[in-house]
Amino acid sequence: MNRFSTLLLTSVLASSMGACSSDPATPTDGGVSDTGGGADTGVCVQTPIADPVANMTSCSAPIVDGGTVPYFQCTTDPVCPRGRYTNNAMRPGFRLTYIKITQPAALASAAILSTVNPTLQRGTFLWGLQFDLAANTFRTGGLNPMYTHGSTGVGLMDGQFAFFNNNGPAGSGPRYNPISGMVAVTGTRATTTRATTTVNIPIFSDEAGTMLLTQLPMDNATISNVQLTADRGCIGGGLAAGGRYTETTSRWLTEDNCDQPFGVVDADITVENAKMVSVTIGGNPTPLCNIISGANCMTDPQSGWARQPDTMVNGMPAYHLRANFAGISANIAQ
Repeated sequence: MNRFSTLLLTSVLASSMGACSSDPATPTDGGVSDTGGGADTGVCVQTPIADPVANMTSCSAPIVDGGTVPYFQCTTDPVCPRGRYTNNAMRPGFRLTYIKITQPAALASAAILSTVNPTLQRGTFLWGLQFDLAANTFRTGGLNPMYTHGSTGVGLMDGQFAFFNNNGPAGSGPRYNPISGMVAVTGTRATTTRATTTVNIPIFSDEAGTMLLTQLPMDNATISNVQLTADRGCIGGGLAAGGRYTETTSRWLTEDNCDQPFGVVDADITVENAKMVSVTIGGNPTPLCNIISGANCMTDPQSGWARQPDTMVNGMPAYHLRANFAGISANIAQ
């Protein structure tokens, strides 16, 4: 890896140490359920996400350095927070709360994810997903940060959101517009058709959306295996730390105890698009392609890259992106 990318990843790792300090330990997956009689059935029984009517335990308010105390809930189990928005069952909207990238390898690193996920928690990375189950259609893409964030915590759970509509910041116009298509529901799971256009999802470093951290340029995007609960409240569940779920700091489960994802996104990032996207951390921009490939994409021949492209898009080399995700109901304008 070149010196510039090494410095970037070093700064990511350094910044992630503080971001991860309040995260609970990764839960141990049961994998296969135990009947309690000493015999293993070999069949995993999924444990539902709790939706308590009252606090399960008592806990103190989280410590904040000035500002509003974020939404919190006393609990010991993974939960779908009580303060969530009440979704329309046939036209539900969701805001992603956590993402677990599994490929490409460079983006699946703990250093990258512990930098990206806090932006989802703070609301500077707003990724929306909306279904119309009567028309069997979907929309997904970045949510415009200029819309009302509400008053709960930093204002995510009771916020009012809208997809970009030819109004991207700093003259970007339609660049961040969502994609749409058809969706099929089988049982309690939804899967979209493959998108035929590129969707660019911005990640900002400020709530106003004026400072771009980076963006995800995704081709051939599909969203699959999305959990649809009866009340459309959560995709996955929030994890408590020390008996307390907190809106702005808690991790979320992206898989159940049977290792079944709550939602999956697949897409391709072309080398050319990755060259044109910069990742800015600690004031240092570098091409996304350099991070994914482990080389200087601008000067090094592709044959010498540490991590080679693994797919093609319209005859162009690309890297496949796969991620499991969690989400919570959101008030997204129709």
